[in-house]
Amino acid sequence: MNHPNMEVSQPFPILKLPFVALWNVIRSMGIKETIDLSFTSKKLVAIIKSIPIADPEITLEIRPDEQPPFLPEETFQPLTMTEKFQKRKKSMDGKLDRKNMSIEYLEYICALFRNEISTLLINVNTSSLVLTSLLEWMNDRQPVLTSCLIYGDCISNETIDTFFEKREFSIRQLCFKLKPAPETKPFNFKIFELEEFVVQIMDITNSTPNWITVETVLTSNCIVMCIGVSPFTGTDLNRIIKGWINGNNPRIEYFRVVVKRFNLQTLLNGIEFEKREKTVKRMYIAENKSYKIQRPIKKRTISGGYDISRSDGTVATFQVLHSPQNPTALWEFVMVVWKKTVDS
Repeated sequence: MNHPNMEVSQPFPILKLPFVALWNVIRSMGIKETIDLSFTSKKLVAIIKSIPIADPEITLEIRPDEQPPFLPEETFQPLTMTEKFQKRKKSMDGKLDRKNMSIEYLEYICALFRNEISTLLINVNTSSLVLTSLLEWMNDRQPVLTSCLIYGDCISNETIDTFFEKREFSIRQLCFKLKPAPETKPFNFKIFELEEFVVQIMDITNSTPNWITVETVLTSNCIVMCIGVSPFTGTDLNRIIKGWINGNNPRIEYFRVVVKRFNLQTLLNGIEFEKREKTVKRMYIAENKSYKIQRPIKKRTISGGYDISRSDGTVATFQVLHSPQNPTALWEFVMVVWKKTVDS
């Protein structure tokens, strides 16, 4: 109850503002506030559509109803779609129920901001039916998705396999933040052409799930690949190096993978290389990209390592990093491909 002497503020009549003032107020709003405001008046919808918003980024999260939202380190707040999104909900006055996302609502948002979905966050336990409906809608709307994050406790391959089977648009940045079950089988990535692929595998204890294969890496066409804990061995890494020498991974610039310890000779077997002293230091600087999800690498200094080259003269350096003080710790394999303008 309000105190009898307390003044109660009245709603501000925003529509009575002069056009320029109203235009500036709307420009300063966040995407969610702007969407809510648009439902109050057709006039506001027209004004919002007329505002030249600089590349408004639409982030969408899709997850089961019972799952909590993903709260990334980044500050963006995604619009959320749950299992009920296929049912078009309406309130008593006929407006869309914004608590339960629908395809119609997504159409409304994209039209309002004159843009497509920029970033997609997918809970790995989302049903294949819901994910398929969303992907089919996106396939018809847009050729490219800037960033995609698939996250959560991965108890089966169904959602990820469905994602790669159904999506037709290209993806610039794909990130996994998963806790895979020990019995997880290799994901069916199909066509694997990205600018950046980043994987963070959480809570691995004894056995490493066999979630990715050497063939996936060999047939991929990525610029940056940063893979967390993997099932790869020294022999597997040897195949990847030889594959690059023979022309695989033509766009790769930076490849990093975390593995269990192995015999170094299995890595070097059959490879022509020039070993560099640790006093030789070279820096890799990743090209600046406008991704929404935080990047794993911006620049890195490579000290020493093993130089290899392809028939076209392109030079790469790989190295294995580990802590002698902790013999049970995981090892890090890094390979950098130097641009031809850099003196390697």
